Amino acid sequence: MKTRIRELLHQVPFCPFTIHMADGRSYRIEHPDFVLASAADTPQVVLEQLDGSTHRLSVLLMTSIEEDALPV
Repeated sequence: MKTRIRELLHQVPFCPFTIHMADGRSYRIEHPDFVLASAADTPQVVLEQLDGSTHRLSVLLMTSIEEDALPV
């Protein structure tokens, strides 16, 4: 899952996507600058929201990634 997130963050052109968690929460990724998904073995992704809050998401609790369609 983390590898797929890293692929989406580097996709050109970038397309927003949503990460869905096991507890029902969802996190919309509007821009790659707000996400840290390092290549290290740490099973987490760090998100920064527009309001300045941060979230550390466990990759083990991610259930799906919903990708927007590529622009035409």
